[in-house]
Amino acid sequence: MDEIVLSSRMKRLTRWLDENCQPDNLICRQFDGPPFGHAYVTIDPERQGELASFNFNRVHLCGREAGMEETGIAHWTNLFIRHGVKKFFVWLSPGPEMETVRRWLEAGGLARVPYVRYPTLLREGKAPAPFRTDLDVCEVTTEAIAAAREPLGEALWPGYVQSAGKDGFFHYMAFDGSRPVAIALLAIFEDIAYLLSASTAEADRKRGAQQALIAARLAHAERLGCAIAVSETLNILEHSLGNLQRAGFREVYEKEVYAWSG
Repeated sequence: MDEIVLSSRMKRLTRWLDENCQPDNLICRQFDGPPFGHAYVTIDPERQGELASFNFNRVHLCGREAGMEETGIAHWTNLFIRHGVKKFFVWLSPGPEMETVRRWLEAGGLARVPYVRYPTLLREGKAPAPFRTDLDVCEVTTEAIAAAREPLGEALWPGYVQSAGKDGFFHYMAFDGSRPVAIALLAIFEDIAYLLSASTAEADRKRGAQQALIAARLAHAERLGCAIAVSETLNILEHSLGNLQRAGFREVYEKEVYAWSG
């Protein structure tokens, strides 16, 4: 699949995920004209983490889409400032006139985040994904998710819980006997199977839980007739990236992340 086509679809998927996996106080704005282009913006003054992955004050772009002008960057900055935000990030995916957008971002006071890469990975094959584990993997109910709060602790991610019971979301867990040790989520958007929210309790890592959870979700997606499977991670999460690559995922593009601090 062409990277620009995929990045545009992923921006729509991101908006849908935010609507279903994020708390109600997240402010979501979709722009569709000058000077913003087709930017998707989220604002959350309560989550202004130093790291891009933990900061939900974001602008999502696919290059210079129709209607985007340089003045739009100052408008975004003022919008965040009015909400008391002192740090936000621009997530730039492939699109037209990438060099122009990079130049505008830098002129607007944003600097690209160094050291960390944010790859988007695609799987188009139908072959079963290999795995080896002594754990049991299955799809779980909303009740099972609620019961897992204490044994999983911080490994039970908020977005996983928030999306429980909603259309298009399928929740999986790995168990050691009756004890939950790992989670993973499958989201179906249009004909895309999106793999996300992979987390394992620290004491149970390196037991093959995530490889088995990847295989189970891919099999589920194939039963539903999905055309492609997509996932995202960070290059510094070497184990997560390796699991996806072993399952047949390949990197299609990298999201460039730019930071602004007031």
